[in-house]
Formats: sequence, C-alpha cells, structure tokens
Amino acid sequence: MLIYLLIFVAKLSEVAIMTIRLVLTTKGNRLAASLLSAVEITIWLLVTSTVLFGLREDPLRAVAFGLAFAVGTFVGMLIEDKLALGLAQIEVIAELDLAKRIVGKLRESGYGATTFECEGMDGKKTAIQLKVLRKDVPLTMSLLKEYENLFVTVTDIRKLSIGDIARRVIPGQ
Repeated sequence: MLIYLLIFVAKLSEVAIMTIRLVLTTKGNRLAASLLSAVEITIWLLVTSTVLFGLREDPLRAVAFGLAFAVGTFVGMLIEDKLALGLAQIEVIAELDLAKRIVGKLRESGYGATTFECEGMDGKKTAIQLKVLRKDVPLTMSLLKEYENLFVTVTDIRKLSIGDIARRVIPGQ
C-alpha cells in the first residue's frame, strides 16, 4: 500500500510542477522554468522507473500513476491560480456617461485607465483598457460589479515591452 501512496504523491508533485513550469515558460520566465524542469525530470525518472520496474507483477502501480497524473494537473492549475503570475488586460465597454464615472473611480483607486471611443449596435460607447497584475483581477472585477450594463473581458498578457504597472492596486486606496 505504501508504494501506491509514494507513486501517487510523487507523480502528483511532478505534474503539478510541470503545470506551473509550462505557465512560467509561456510567460517568458526562463530561469524559474529551467529550475523547475530539473526538479520535474528528476521526480519523473524516479517515479516512472518505480512503476515500470514492477508493472507486470503489480499493475495497480499504473493505476496510481494515472490517477496522480490527472489529480496533479488539477492541483497544478489550482496552485497557478493562487500564485496569479503575470499581468492581465481588462477591457470594459460602457455607455459614454457611465464610462466617465467608471474611469474616475478607477483612477481614484490607483489604476491607469486608457479610453477609446467606439461604436456598438446601440450607438457610441467608450472602451476602457486596464493593465493590472493578475493578482489584482478579482479586486478590479469587484469594483466593476458596482456598475450595470458593462461588457468586460479579461486577457492574459505575456509581457509588456515598454512601460510597466506603476504599483499594485491596494483595496481601500
């Protein structure tokens, strides 16, 4: 029974690390991704050799391995959500007058907001673009939920080539 638990925990850890490494890789964080890849491959070699070595006599090792792969992917995604690495762009489309109030509130709260005039099916609108840390997306969305009739999209940003996020937005400021 201990061998199944060891296989499960090791494989789960390896896949969770792999998931986070893939996110770091896509966000251009080369050093952290490289370091995690060394840990990941070491765990993979140990757990895979353990499973393959006794597979004929004990096929349940493969079951523990497979289940851990699925759970490890889920756990890795949860960890990455909690870490909220990187940046996001939030775009808000609103009626002209409402957009002015929203931009005022956002700027008062420390956000850099860029506006564009646009046109929708019902006439002229304003598009508001925000660049925020992914950690600040829930706070930003809670601010926007105070308003009705908005169209809001959130997109991950790989990286900024020029400029930066001035500061992390802090609740209550």
